[in-house]
Amino acid sequence: MPQAVEVSKFTSNRRDIAMIVKDDVNAGDVLNFIKKVGGNQLVGINLFDVYQGTGVAEGHKSLAISLTLQDISRTLEEKEISEAVNNVVEAISSEFNASLRD
Repeated sequence: MPQAVEVSKFTSNRRDIAMIVKDDVNAGDVLNFIKKVGGNQLVGINLFDVYQGTGVAEGHKSLAISLTLQDISRTLEEKEISEAVNNVVEAISSEFNASLRD
């Protein structure tokens, strides 16, 4: 039976990132990796676009991912949100030899 999770009364914050990865990288693997490295404040993750074409090098694809961050005890500050997103981007870059799409 699933355990109940406390619902936060504080605002959630959504940030979108687009990562360029090689074609053979599985999007599900990237999402599972983000769940592992995202920390307690990462409460939601959603792959909302996979793009190949103009602006993305041959043999690569862009994964657009939304990250939802929230704390159960307080409102997150912009600095904390930025640090959490940057940590996720750096971890993906390292693990999958990926880069942040401009």
